[in-house]
Amino acid sequence: MKKFLISSVVASSVLFGNNVVEINVNKDTLKVGADLYLNRYYNVNNSSNYYVTFDYLRKEEEDKEAQSIKSMGLKMINPYTDDHGLSLGLGIKSVYTDVIDSKTFVALPLTMHGRLEINEVIYLDIDVSYSPKVLSFSDANRYTDMQFRANYRVLTNGYVFVGARRIDTKYEDIDETKFDSSVFFGLEARF
Repeated sequence: MKKFLISSVVASSVLFGNNVVEINVNKDTLKVGADLYLNRYYNVNNSSNYYVTFDYLRKEEEDKEAQSIKSMGLKMINPYTDDHGLSLGLGIKSVYTDVIDSKTFVALPLTMHGRLEINEVIYLDIDVSYSPKVLSFSDANRYTDMQFRANYRVLTNGYVFVGARRIDTKYEDIDETKFDSSVFFGLEARF
């Protein structure tokens, strides 16, 4: 029980109770994101931590036009971990991509978040987003986004991470497009 209480305090004060700004890169992509912590500013219940999320991903490949994905969303995360350091969350976001072949892509994927704390300085994140046809608009037919990250704390509120992601966009009348499938590394600051 003591271990559970200590890990809960660490998770809620260090890992989940702050605003987050991150940047990650690889050879072809740049992603910038932010999670703004709402519980501090609004009177919401304390059984969940609420965040507004913003992400911008830009992909530039040789001999191809640069493309980007912009997203904004809301997520709720359980502020307490179980005895094994596991915490889960749910959310929804809006996704917009650049026009391809005169087609516009807009989707509202549902998201699931998971975090596993290995110890006080290492934790793992997994995020999965999915939008079926009913939540895809304009010329969009489907959206899928999966990301895994291993994070290491190097400063009190500073982390480095390495991860892998896959983003698929499916347009009406166009074959499925693998928007991004890559390994990346980056930095994260909490304040």
